[in-house]
Amino acid sequence: MNQPKVSVLISFYNLAPYVDKTMETVLAQKTNFPVEVLCADDGSDDGTIEKLRVWEEKYPDTVRVFVMDRIPGAKYEANERIKRMNAIRGRLFYEAKGEYVSYLDGDDFYTDDHKLQKQVDVLDADVEHKYIGCGHNGCYYWESTGKTVPIERPIRECSLTAEEYWSFLYIHTNALLLRNIGLQGIDPYKSGIPIIDNPLTFQFLPYGDIYYLPDCMFNYRQIEGSTYHRRSPYQNDILTALILYEQRCITRKFDAAGLVRFLREYEDLYKARKDPRLTQDAQTYMENLHTYHADRLRRIVNYNNESALSRLWCEVENPVWFFITKVCRHFIWKPKVRALLEEARIKTEKGEC
Repeated sequence: MNQPKVSVLISFYNLAPYVDKTMETVLAQKTNFPVEVLCADDGSDDGTIEKLRVWEEKYPDTVRVFVMDRIPGAKYEANERIKRMNAIRGRLFYEAKGEYVSYLDGDDFYTDDHKLQKQVDVLDADVEHKYIGCGHNGCYYWESTGKTVPIERPIRECSLTAEEYWSFLYIHTNALLLRNIGLQGIDPYKSGIPIIDNPLTFQFLPYGDIYYLPDCMFNYRQIEGSTYHRRSPYQNDILTALILYEQRCITRKFDAAGLVRFLREYEDLYKARKDPRLTQDAQTYMENLHTYHADRLRRIVNYNNESALSRLWCEVENPVWFFITKVCRHFIWKPKVRALLEEARIKTEKGEC
């Protein structure tokens, strides 16, 4: 195989029913450049590994498979699950030889056979390397009904600074094509923060801006029992809100944008601070809150276990922070961003999603 232009990095764990669909859509990509497909499995015991080996044998010059050791029958949850995902995605990145890398979850799949070509065309045209990545929209997909719904609001094609992107837009990691800065000797993951979803993307933002295409070019399969669905809504919000502190391990440059990005989660958690269910759900992540010195978040989610003085401070500080965040939003959301959001609101009301 010639030097690959793109490395597609796919992670699996007990996803045997979906392996073939995922691999078919990746290998069916129509490109004018070589693509390598790197697959990492978290020690599956349902036949996933065997299916991947079949694809590796069929496409020996394109597909490589890596399998993590796993104690038979072992179940990893919460922080252990995140650590294993870090190991999988980190291994894939460090093995990648392509000029560009694109992550994909093993149960999701591409719906446009020109997806990679479209993204490479954008980044290749960027001779000054202004953009660290090119992303696009995708769709939630329910296999039982075949229903699809766009993940993100209908934003038109646009160029966004890293700060603008981080303040308001979500691009699923499956939809991003990123420059392989590892080839330049840069390790984006040296901070040790999670290599999942928003934190994964954030670790590339110090190196450039984002170009966005509105096309829905992959399906994000919705599966009951997935890691996301096993957590409570409170726990998902806690982990999302914690990113504000995790990002500081990399840079403080995007602190204001982070405040704006996670305002909804903080407001929702603050409203529920007296609910004992929130306090109970938060205990799983208390170690994380201490690790990243997330004291304001801790006072909110652990409200019922805090001292009277700490609860009083929680009541005072958060309204102040919410006000500061809205001031930051005013200055970050310049006319371009406001126009994008207004256009998206109008399209949504007209059902033009």
